[in-house]
Order: sequence, then structure tokens, then C-alpha cells
Amino acid sequence: MIRAIFSADDNKLSFSLPQSWDELSQDELAMVFRSLQRNPSSEQARLAILLHLTGMSIIYREATRWRCKVRAVCSGKDTTISFLIDREKMAWMIEQLEWVQRPGNIPVRLHELRHRWHSYSALNAAFHGVPFKTYLIGENCYQGVLMSRSMGAISQLAGVLYPGITRALEEWEQLMIIQWWAQLKEMFAQLFPVFFKPGGGTEPDMRSIMDNQIRALTGGDITKETEVLEMDTWRALTELNAKAQEAEDFKKSSKK
Repeated sequence: MIRAIFSADDNKLSFSLPQSWDELSQDELAMVFRSLQRNPSSEQARLAILLHLTGMSIIYREATRWRCKVRAVCSGKDTTISFLIDREKMAWMIEQLEWVQRPGNIPVRLHELRHRWHSYSALNAAFHGVPFKTYLIGENCYQGVLMSRSMGAISQLAGVLYPGITRALEEWEQLMIIQWWAQLKEMFAQLFPVFFKPGGGTEPDMRSIMDNQIRALTGGDITKETEVLEMDTWRALTELNAKAQEAEDFKKSSKK
């Protein structure tokens, strides 16, 4: 993708940079995670990402300016432009990519992870059409990741999100797996704010939490448990949010 546009009429070069995770292509998404994993500082990572996204290359430095070149679209045709960019302009462009330092609330991931002749397809990024039991297993794995930060915990989460995968993950893939779930949780927190209201700072008892969620959906009828676990994740969370709202409203009315 060519993100540079050159106007010969006013000798102006402009760049179209992505503003969020969901604007990245699959190749760009993999590149961003690799850059974040390889570079020790956020600024170095963003500079690497900027150069990759724009195709810009730095030829040499002149005092406080850089001589660069880039492929650009000019009057509908591809051309290579050589240009000077000063320190302030470069810093400004790097700052436009500050969003890569935060997960955000739009779930994105690679469609597939490959290993030799095998490819493992991802679940729906936003968990549409995914059974509630899969979400519960994934959340349990994610809490394990937060508590241990171990490769084993991340691999378990990867096995949920990419069914069937068993190979060791590269570090940038681990980062992507963790961020995907973080994005998913942030999206759900905004869509279902009552159910996902932050609790205390104590370590969660995942078995108790999951049992309570299932019980809330079954109404205590164990014959409905299989049906609830197979329920679409979005439907289950919608119901849990509604029940949490009802409980909150009842608590408020009881105090009056």
C-alpha cells in the first residue's frame, strides 16, 4: 500500500497514516507487532513502524534534517520522491502513531497463524458466533496470563483463539494474542458496562465467577447448563448485563 501522495502543482508531499488498529492490513498488523517486540523504546518502535508503513527510507542526516526517499502517487502514477524532513516534522509523524502503544477497543488479529504446511484459523475477532463456554475458557486463560505471564498460559489462550494450534509462539505472536483479548475485554466493557464494572483489586476466583455467571443464566436450573454454555457470547453477555442492571436497580430501590 502506497501511503505517500505528491502534488507536483505545489510541490507538496503528504502521508496517509492509519489512526487505529483496524486500519492496518494483515501484513501491516504482523509488522507492527514485530516492531513493538523488537524495539526497546516506544519511540524507536514507532519510528520503525512509520518507515515500514510509509515505505520511507532515510538516506543520510543533515544537521537537524534527514534526506529521505519514498514511493509516492503523483498524478495517478507511482514515482520515487527524494525530500528533506526536519526533526520537528519527523517527531510529529512519529507522534501520530502513538495509538500503537495502547490496545484500544476494536479487536483485531491475524486471520491465520501458520506452521510449515499447517494453518490455524482464528475465531471471529469480536467473538460473534462464538459459544459462551469458549469465552469463559478464554477469560480463565487470560487471567492466568495476567497472574503468571508464562509461555504456557499464553499458549493455552492461543489454543482457544486459534483452535488446534500447538506450536510454540514467537514473541510477537504472544503479544498479539494478549492484545487481542485485551481489546475484546475493553470492547465488552464499553458495550456491557454494568456487568463489566471494575471490582476490587483482589485476585479473582475464576471458578466462583464462572459458576455465578452460569447460575445467573440458568436461573439455578442445571438442566439448562449445556444450553447456556452453547449460547452465543454476545447473547450471554447481553443477558448478564441486564441481570446486573436489575440487581443494581433493586439495590438502589431497597435503600430508599
